[in-house]
Amino acid sequence: MLRSSKAYPALAAWGRLLALLSLVAVAASCTNTVSDIGVGLPDANTDTGAFLIDSITVRASTVLRDSVPSSTSSYLFVGQYTDPLLGKLTARSAFRLGLPSSYAPDPTAVFDSITLILKPDGYRYGDTTKTQTLVEVHRLRTPISSTQFSFTSPRLTKMDYDSVNLLNYSATGGNVAPVGRARPNLRTLRLPLDRTFGRTLLTMGQAGRLSSQDDLDAYLPGLAITPGGNDEAALLRLSATATDAGVNLYYHLPTDPTTVITSSFSLVGGNRHYFQVRANRTAAAITNLPRTSLQSVSSSLTGARTVVEGALGLQTRLEFPYLTDLRQFGNNLTVTNAQITASVPTSTLTPFVPAPPALNIFYTDAGNHPISIYQSGVTYNTGISTTTGIEQGTYNWPVTTYIQAVLRNTIPNNGLLLASATPDVPSRVILGGPRNVQNKLALRVYFIRVQ
Repeated sequence: MLRSSKAYPALAAWGRLLALLSLVAVAASCTNTVSDIGVGLPDANTDTGAFLIDSITVRASTVLRDSVPSSTSSYLFVGQYTDPLLGKLTARSAFRLGLPSSYAPDPTAVFDSITLILKPDGYRYGDTTKTQTLVEVHRLRTPISSTQFSFTSPRLTKMDYDSVNLLNYSATGGNVAPVGRARPNLRTLRLPLDRTFGRTLLTMGQAGRLSSQDDLDAYLPGLAITPGGNDEAALLRLSATATDAGVNLYYHLPTDPTTVITSSFSLVGGNRHYFQVRANRTAAAITNLPRTSLQSVSSSLTGARTVVEGALGLQTRLEFPYLTDLRQFGNNLTVTNAQITASVPTSTLTPFVPAPPALNIFYTDAGNHPISIYQSGVTYNTGISTTTGIEQGTYNWPVTTYIQAVLRNTIPNNGLLLASATPDVPSRVILGGPRNVQNKLALRVYFIRVQ
């Protein structure tokens, strides 16, 4: 709904409508009454017939859309971290290995070692000052589909692997995963694997039992990488390309023991790798978040705030139920500018969580499905608020064309859906809701009524 001041005499005859709509008209002598970061709208002016409405009802909710494909991503994720707002996040990945071309080792070749190579980039989600099990490696029991997408949600894609950590090898004996800190400058992981596993790959090649990719898939459907069960540190992002990930098998010929021969079983693309991220919300500070696909939960139930997060599929829906009431101001109504400012509570930002992602804004239907893009790449910005005098992070975007289309009846008034522009990354942002006292989501509409 709208609140008003009596700022334009010609509106006196519309007193009966003020129960539904109100109008804030700023006199020509006023200066810059709208001062929130990033809005940048012109002053409302009664002499020119321009009016500002800054109290249109907005409803905000968090939506779960858990069908986020990760088999098309160029990333893998592994690790574990308790986000104080969202709960304990666990990331794991699976991938198929490709057979080296013309894999036919000499029958006399002698096994040396076998190593899994993974390349993290600088992205970290969590506390990199803590030690963690960098990677545990497991053998997949079932192959990864090459015809269907695999998803970040364990509900939609089952990652079926041996529970025993078979493939990590410790020089001191036993299958013990390496422990260390996931520092941002850690850019290569070289993990020695079980020697029996490596010898078997060599002898099968020597016997001609790995002459095709199907032969390798039958013996080894793939590998899964997981965090340690007690890890409480960080999520790492790894490259999922054939040049950056794979298994190297090293061996030599008895006649030339100093020359190392390498056969590389590289990671295979084409939907044959994926990652998953799940959240245990037992200790999450934000409660009542949606748990079923396409469920919507009002911001009034989540602490007057909403969530946008990529890999978990959390999105924010904004609805404007009384927009069409603007028509009661007459047929000669032109919306000249409309802006939304969504503020990010400073308390939700920590050094352990990546910077808030850019947002893609979608038209939506009544069932919370994204229909088409409204605006892409809305970036997170910071600046000093003239209202509070402190640094404030916000997202700002125009909704002028949306409101105009609703008033012209060319689109239904279903609202907008805010999603991460990088859904294959678990970065998140918390947005203040319409009733958030400190970080209120604001919609300001300027229009001109032609006499």
